[in-house]
This record gives sequence, C-alpha cells and structure tokens, in this order.
Amino acid sequence: MATAMDRIWYLGRTLLATGLLTPLLGLSQQQTPTEATPSPGVAATAGQSQDPAPPFDQQQPNAAGTTQGFVVRALNSASPLAGENGPLHWGWVSVRSISLQEYFSQVNFQNPSGQAQSGSLNATVLSASIVVDHAFRSSHFSLQYAPSLVISNGQIYPNVLNQSLGLDTTFPLSPRWGLQVTDRFSYVGGQRAFAGLAFNTDYTTGLSDQQNFLYGPGSVLYNLVSTSFTYLWSPRTTLSFAPSFGYQYSSGALNPGTHVSGFSEGGNLSFSHLLSTTQTVGFTYTGEYANYTNSSLSAGPQSHALIQDFLVTYSQQFNASLWIHLGLGITSTTGVAGQEGFAMNAGITKNFQRGALAIFYNRGHQFNGFVTSSASDNVGLTHTINWSPRLFTTTSAAYIRTPAAFPTTQSAWYATEQLNFRLTRRLSLSGSFSHLDQVGDRVYVLSSNRNFAAVGITWSTNQQTGY
Repeated sequence: MATAMDRIWYLGRTLLATGLLTPLLGLSQQQTPTEATPSPGVAATAGQSQDPAPPFDQQQPNAAGTTQGFVVRALNSASPLAGENGPLHWGWVSVRSISLQEYFSQVNFQNPSGQAQSGSLNATVLSASIVVDHAFRSSHFSLQYAPSLVISNGQIYPNVLNQSLGLDTTFPLSPRWGLQVTDRFSYVGGQRAFAGLAFNTDYTTGLSDQQNFLYGPGSVLYNLVSTSFTYLWSPRTTLSFAPSFGYQYSSGALNPGTHVSGFSEGGNLSFSHLLSTTQTVGFTYTGEYANYTNSSLSAGPQSHALIQDFLVTYSQQFNASLWIHLGLGITSTTGVAGQEGFAMNAGITKNFQRGALAIFYNRGHQFNGFVTSSASDNVGLTHTINWSPRLFTTTSAAYIRTPAAFPTTQSAWYATEQLNFRLTRRLSLSGSFSHLDQVGDRVYVLSSNRNFAAVGITWSTNQQTGY
C-alpha cells in the first residue's frame, strides 16, 4: 500500500507541475481561430465524454452539430464547469457552493459470517466546492476541490472525510491539434453519507454521469490521469487518443488488513463525424490492462485482466429539447472466463415546459464504487417537475448488476425523492428520502438494505433550478 501511495503522490506532483507549466507556455503563442478553422479540440465526439470518465466507463456522446474545444466538466457532474464567481472570489480562487445537511440513516446488513445486523447514523454533513480557474491567451487551467465532512455526536470521523479533486489543463498545440491533461481523484470513507440523485444529467447536451451510491464496509479510493490528444481532421471529423493511468483501492470487512487494489494502464481511441448539424456518428475503443492485488480469496478480482470495450455510436438532436444517443458493440475481459459479450450505451433526454426526463442504459466496464474487472449492466431514470419558479421535485432511480462478479452476481437498487425550494437566487432549501437495496460479496460490498433521509440548505453561485 505504501508503494502504491508513493507512486500516486509522485504522479500527482508530476501532473501538477505539468498542469501549471502548460498554460504558461501558451502565453508565448498566438492562436486566432476563424470560421473556416474551428478551435482545436473535440468536435462533437460521439460515444465519449470530453471529461475523461472513470476507467472503462462508457459515457454518452457530446452534442451533435457543434465544433468546439475541450470541455472542463464540474466534479461529479455531466455539465461543464460554469457559474459566476460570486462574492467569495479572490483572483483565480472562488468558492462556488457550500452545503449543510442533517443526515438520518438506518441500515440492515449481513456481516461476513452471514449474521444479520443493524445500525444507524445521524450526522451533520458539511460540503463545499472550491475552484481555481484561469483562462490564458490560448489555454485554460482549472483545479476543483470538493471536500465533505461528517460530524456525528460532536465527533469528526476520519473515515468519512470524503474528498474529490479534479485538475484540467487545455492547450492548443496547432490549429488542428489539441491537448488536455486531466486528473480525477476521489476518496469515500467507510461510513459514507450519500443522499443525492442516482445520476447527474446535462439537458443541453444529453450527457449523463452516474454517481457512486453503493454502500460498503470500508473506504474506496480512486485516481485517474488522462492525456487527451485530439486531431481536427476536417471541420466535420475528429480523431482523438487518450492514454491513461488509473489506481483503485478498497478496504474490506473481514479484518483491518483486507483490501484490494488495481493499477490500470491503457487508453481510449475515438472517431466522430458530423453528418449534419444535428447528427453525429463514430466509434470509440477503450483498452486497459489491470493489475490487481487482493488479500481476499473469497471476493473481488483474483487475477490480472485485459479489459476492452468497442462501440459504434450515433447521436441525434431532434429538436431543442430532445436528445437520443445510441452505442452498440462488444465488451470482453481476457483472463476471466465468460467475459465476452454484447455492449450497449443508450440514452434519451427530454425537456418539457415544466420539467425534464432522462433515461439511460449501459452495458460495459465502468467504475461502480468497488474494484472489479467484470462488466456491468446499468439502467437509470430521473424525472424533474417544476411546480413553480421556486419549487421543484426530482424522482431518481437506478439499478446496477454485475453478473460475473466474484463470488456471485452482485446488484443494487437505488431510489430517491428530492424536493428543492429556492429562497433567493443563490440560496435554496432541500429535503430527500432514499432507499438502497444491494446484494454484495460481504467483504468489499455489503449485502444490505438502507433507508435514509436528509434536509439541508445550499448556497451556490449557480442559480438553483429544476434542470
């Protein structure tokens, strides 16, 4: 574990130095895009999110009919990093949001020996979003930090000090070549307190980003570094390649020393072509070699694996409010029997006059909150209703199933009902009730059912609306 952490810290320092120096180099170059030569970067990449997702995660394609540069997405969100700096702003640094929630939870689970147990957690959850952002003459630097702290019975629990960190640097190498360096880091403590929506959706592009709602007995750490090179073949055609390095770590419940970790090295290759201003076709290929270290012989990945996903993609915007994305292909895991099969990535998003609807389905390799080399089936739905200019409700549900997980199939249902009331332009009240029912391996993922509720207040520089 110490060697692994040393590698991460070394890589983090190297990446931070690269991120700081790359935009400064852009000060010495002049780039003047014209209408005939769009700004370099991804031009409506079909089948791939422009913000590198967790390893093997098949994101929906970008907006069809646009030719734009790289997009820096907000942490744990499908939407681009945006919003006003607001009053809490000092030069490059700004506090984009602050949230305070009271959290109430009751859980029933099976311990590693199979005995039924129960527990509860009543806590105060304090979270924030801090952004360091600056646009240079021809490049962009962004550092995002989202800490979350849980206080229960007057004590601060170290294992629930959840952290998320994101670093993005974009730089045009030439009128046709673009470069983006991205790092995504997250740590979730053992007594996690998640009471949000199952997945986040950007209704202007149709992109969806799934959240980690699984409940496990131990902590989960994840880091992904990606360097995306993009070539603008023509005003309608884009080719991109993104080598990546990832690390995952999860602790278990058998004893304090139970853990599994995985190093992955590989990359993503994607091609996209705009058929029209509303239609995009393309393909995306992801290949990763994962090297696992597991102290448990009864759960989790037991051997190294070559993980591959290939999808042919299609995206269409029928009107200003309806998006459809579809990807079909194959998924395989070399080194694990019975891991070749059909892959799919589909999504529909629709804006209504007083609400919005998003549905997605994904079959392939992705990070679901536990370390595995197996492909998963994922389906989700979110429905938002605006009852008034200040009041809106959101109903969200998701299902995850990993058929070939060891030792048996693992699955989870998650559903939540959320109510939001906007007090002012930046201040809002919220309340939610959620239910989670999951079948795990009793080591890294608990077999349990959980009911929890949260009420709180949020200050944000982004106007709080239903969609």
